Amino acid sequence: MRNYEREASIRPPIFDGTNFNYWKVRVTSYLQSLGTEVWDIVETGYAFPSATPTDPAEKKKYETNAKAVSTLLGSISQTEFMKVMHFKSAKEIWDKMITSYEGDEQVKQAKLQTLRIRYETLKMYNDESVANYFLRVDEIVNCMKNLGKEIREAIV
Repeated sequence: MRNYEREASIRPPIFDGTNFNYWKVRVTSYLQSLGTEVWDIVETGYAFPSATPTDPAEKKKYETNAKAVSTLLGSISQTEFMKVMHFKSAKEIWDKMITSYEGDEQVKQAKLQTLRIRYETLKMYNDESVANYFLRVDEIVNCMKNLGKEIREAIV
């Protein structure tokens, strides 16, 4: 028997159009916790058959996509839902969210450049604790990593 109360307590937050990086990390982790096949279907996609699948392996893929779609749709606000409700595959929903909030490659590069400048010009305030300063450093570095930039810890 499944522990629905436990599962409900670890569900990802509802994305309302703000703090996309936080939502992305949380929902990615949640989808991966549902099984490797769920995350795989989000990353690689699902080609819908022309008829209802009868083959057990194809049925499993269909159900896995449905689980991923349900999870994604259940973790976004009504406003965000309206933007993706016409998509049938989890990959389509995921890709739309990524493109909408991270942008295409050109937008990502522009965001990375802005973050690099913020990082390079970052200074500790006179009344700031070392812990708070490092939180600001981590925030910038994590935003860069979320945009695909590989950063070695030695650089940070």
